[in-house]
Amino acid sequence: WTLEMVPVTARHPGNNQYLIHCASCHGADLAGGEFMGKIPDLRNIASRMDPDSISQLLLKGRGSMPAFASLGDSKRDAIVDYLSGIDRSSDEEQEVTYVSSGYNRFLDERGYPAISPPWGLLTAIDLNEQKIAWQVPLGEYEELSAQGIPPTGTENYGGPLVTSTGLTFIAATADEKFRAFDSSTGEILWEEQLPASGFATPACYEVEGNQYIIIACGGSKSGAQAGDSYVAYRLPE
Repeated sequence: WTLEMVPVTARHPGNNQYLIHCASCHGADLAGGEFMGKIPDLRNIASRMDPDSISQLLLKGRGSMPAFASLGDSKRDAIVDYLSGIDRSSDEEQEVTYVSSGYNRFLDERGYPAISPPWGLLTAIDLNEQKIAWQVPLGEYEELSAQGIPPTGTENYGGPLVTSTGLTFIAATADEKFRAFDSSTGEILWEEQLPASGFATPACYEVEGNQYIIIACGGSKSGAQAGDSYVAYRLPE
């Protein structure tokens, strides 16, 4: 990701406050984007929400958006007016020296990360020896593998689950796979295609003496398709 600070000026006091408090995620142009999930486009928010609803959203937050309860009524009202298209412009420019242009992916011309691989790693750390026990790329782009390029790893969102029998289960990858690794060596022992990327941490449970591993397949990050399913697997006895 790249972050850039840009100079701006604003005549609408709400625009001024928006640029200070909101633009780092939603962008100075209100267009939204993606960072750890989809960031909504606010350019037509007035057609979807009335001013009171926007104010409550700022006050209480929703989902990954934090609450701005400490913002104060006057500043919050100014942002609401600006987003609702209520004109409070002043002839005098209210300068905001620099604001963030938002979160922007650092990609090459093909859409891959513009840094050398690996682009995602699964790492086992030996806490007793205070060193890395093993480290392997996590995830791959099949089109690159077809060209003979070793697995590069992908952006990962989600953690692993480790069993007492020496297995490490993890999804988390943009390639929509669920994998099991040997916890001692990092060797891939099993992988399965999911209906959508499992950007979550697996859970483990027991039913009638059988052990199950379940993963939520929500997708949607990193340009991946969205999903709405849970997939569970029973471990062999």
